[in-house]
Amino acid sequence: MPEMLFNILATFTSPENIGTDPRSLLWMFPLLAAVSIIYKATKMRVIFVEKFIKEVILLFISLSLFMIAVGIALYFIVWLLTG
Repeated sequence: MPEMLFNILATFTSPENIGTDPRSLLWMFPLLAAVSIIYKATKMRVIFVEKFIKEVILLFISLSLFMIAVGIALYFIVWLLTG
């Protein structure tokens, strides 16, 4: 049993390998979903299910669009500086 526990704890010492290709950027969406859910859950005084889901979706979409816009802007800045 201690060996199994050691193996489970050892997996937290090495980071997840995420590539640098454009497809790997899709990993940001589960993170943004978690951030949206947790942020709205802590900021709303009273949680009504329909309003909560609506606000989480709205925050998720706005964060996603902002991250995509920042990524595009940084891409063009790098393109201008190196091109």
